Amino acid sequence: MRDLLDQLILIESTGLAGRKPGDVFKSPSGNQIVFKKLDFYPQQGGILPKDNLDQILKDLGLDINWQNSRSPKTGGVAVATFDSDQGEVRYGFYKNDIKANRTDNKIPNQVGEYRFAGKAAEKIQSGLTPQDLLSQRDNLTSESIIAQLSEKLGPENSLVQLTQRIAGGEKFPIRFAAPEGLSFTGFRDYFCEILQPIALQVGSYTGNAAEAAEQYMDGSFGDSLISFDESKNAGLSDSILTKSDGKYVKISTKGGAGAQASVKNLTDSIRELEQTPNGTKLLEKYKDTIEIVNTVSELGQVNAPLYLGQKYGIIDDTDANTIRKLRGAAPINLDNIDQMNISDNLKKLAKERETDDPQNVNLFYHLLASIAHLAAIEVNDKTDFSKAAADILNNGALIQVYTEASQGIKEWELTEFNTVYPGTSIKGVFFSAGKTYFSTGIKGNFTFKIDRGGKKFKEKEQKPERKKKEPELAKAADILTKGSGLPLSMARNSGQGVGREKQEP
Repeated sequence: MRDLLDQLILIESTGLAGRKPGDVFKSPSGNQIVFKKLDFYPQQGGILPKDNLDQILKDLGLDINWQNSRSPKTGGVAVATFDSDQGEVRYGFYKNDIKANRTDNKIPNQVGEYRFAGKAAEKIQSGLTPQDLLSQRDNLTSESIIAQLSEKLGPENSLVQLTQRIAGGEKFPIRFAAPEGLSFTGFRDYFCEILQPIALQVGSYTGNAAEAAEQYMDGSFGDSLISFDESKNAGLSDSILTKSDGKYVKISTKGGAGAQASVKNLTDSIRELEQTPNGTKLLEKYKDTIEIVNTVSELGQVNAPLYLGQKYGIIDDTDANTIRKLRGAAPINLDNIDQMNISDNLKKLAKERETDDPQNVNLFYHLLASIAHLAAIEVNDKTDFSKAAADILNNGALIQVYTEASQGIKEWELTEFNTVYPGTSIKGVFFSAGKTYFSTGIKGNFTFKIDRGGKKFKEKEQKPERKKKEPELAKAADILTKGSGLPLSMARNSGQGVGREKQEP
């Protein structure tokens, strides 16, 4: 199910290139360093000739902890700077090339023995997720889950015995021996992803999950099979209960701030609601929102912003056709935009959007990003999309399950699994272009950010901080931006081109 519209799913982490100043990295012993910045050479992206790379490495100095080895293909470097108790420390990565869009540079969230300590990273590192403990994760019985846990942890392990007790229908609260060397938080937040669907099967839960069973599972979870997501950072659900006739409900073990939503999450929920009388009434109520979701999905990452731009009066049909013709054109100097044979409206949109490198602007991506961000603002501010999408997700075949547990010195207690249906955690869903549309390229279609009661999301234009080149490195970096690019056929006086053509998304 989860391979449909994969290109539209929001990726939660982009590695070290996605880190922000202040992000904490931890070592296994508990020591910490704090992320400060990540610098790329060449700064504008591309490949450095060997002599220029040698000079940059000389200028950088010797106090860099290199995380990999230089090879004959090395054409750039990334240097991450952290604050530590002993002062500033730097870690370096040799790269074959540097992508112009920062987050396209894939660098792991680990330097030396330090790993990013964000919540998603904590889950990945816990060792207690279904993905860590189960080699087979699809269409499982409770017996097959217990067998896999026994093989992985040993039959005498207290977590294996706890799973057996829950599968046998033992009533809560359940006390069990504290597992040696394991985190209580890891147990509560991650291992219980394995226990929750088993508890639903045997009816050991509080709350109103039975309403979801009545609507989607013929009244019972009992004869279903359990599947877990392949990814530790999946969408809105962590597991799924499926009947032999294909009927299913999804289980979300996330409380508080959870995952982001994708077009797929919404289209799945729309399809689920079509199965029930109450669901069809809800879909009729929100038909305008459903039209937006379906149209964005069908038109794809290029035409969807153009469609919404026309729908909300940001551009007209002529502007949309002009932008399509710009695809594949050489970069321009944004200072020359007034000399181009395009509409005043497109010139205005191009000027209002800031970019890191105004001397080398791919006008196709730049204008498309400008329109995408403005269209997202229109959808959020001038329609009922947020409320409608939240209702659709909350009323789909998705059960929220909250773990109540406590920690003692020698014993832990699993108090209950409390279920909520329809969901209540999603307060709003906001249309967003922030993670996918950039002046330098496209990383996917529109995505949706979820409001779970915190600070309201506000779509913002991408306005990266313009950094001055360091004098010592400027000469080498400038080599990449000099040369004669082909002029735009539509321009009377275009700017210079950039070294290499950017690959189409």
